[in-house]
Amino acid sequence: MHEFILGSDGMRSMMKVVHQVARYDVNVLIIGESGTGKEALAKIIHLNSPRAKNAFVPVNCGILSGLMFEDKLFGHEKGSFTGAIRREKGCFEMADKGTLFLDEVSEIPLENQVDFLRVLEDFRFVRIGGSEVIKVDTRIISATNKDLRKLVDQGAFRQDLFFRLHIVPIYIPPLRERKNAIPRMVEHFLNQLSITYRKPPPRVTPEVIDMFCRYEWPGNVRELKNLLERVFILNDEDAITVEHLPSDFLWHFEEPSALDLAEVRKRAETEAILHVMDRVQGDRKRVAQILNISPRTLRYKLNQYGIKVDRK
Repeated sequence: MHEFILGSDGMRSMMKVVHQVARYDVNVLIIGESGTGKEALAKIIHLNSPRAKNAFVPVNCGILSGLMFEDKLFGHEKGSFTGAIRREKGCFEMADKGTLFLDEVSEIPLENQVDFLRVLEDFRFVRIGGSEVIKVDTRIISATNKDLRKLVDQGAFRQDLFFRLHIVPIYIPPLRERKNAIPRMVEHFLNQLSITYRKPPPRVTPEVIDMFCRYEWPGNVRELKNLLERVFILNDEDAITVEHLPSDFLWHFEEPSALDLAEVRKRAETEAILHVMDRVQGDRKRVAQILNISPRTLRYKLNQYGIKVDRK
């Protein structure tokens, strides 16, 4: 929970909504970029709800479709398809009296959205190959990194399903929009790593903190945590300095090397001319036609770039 409440009034306001909504069995849609902590926030809602003592069941909808989606959510009876050697409960049953978390909900295929919506209406379903109607008491929290309204307009997501999931939306801002929280987040994560790996937490130099605050963090909080873990494990000193940061991170702060556009153009045009020359056995008229230039321009470029070819 700590990483969500650090550093900004916006995040504190978001957590206030989280605590309010946790008490009620209302569907929540968490919206945020990859790596912002959508599943962690869903767990916070679950653990602050009356369902906290029961199961929290996460499902990645992005890897499921067709029969696999039905099987994952609703389960199957023994012998219902090849490989069904025993009865298996689906995630809806496993989350009975608890919370079902649907990550990447935008990826549910259209053909599966109808059945899924039907279950959300009365929480009754039948396992694949079965006839018994099963009723469950499950809370739904879903998450997406896409604009579901846009997907609805494009016909890729059912409007009725969108309204069913979108009762209370919660938006997690990306890390680049709350950089003032980074220094305290770094301290928090290093303390966590210290406990995990039984190693004293190093101090972080101001230069490193400054770089962290200037970086855009496309992978958000997950990227920051992973970077700190990598540096923490590989560094046995009592401080993290710029020298301890990996080269693939430092690369983002290097000045771009000078580019001579004339040289770039020369290389590209020389490569294109030689490639076409080779394909048409040096027929200059055909080369000019393919490159959409005049024979005179072709002659000029051959002389300009010093390209030696047999005359044709």
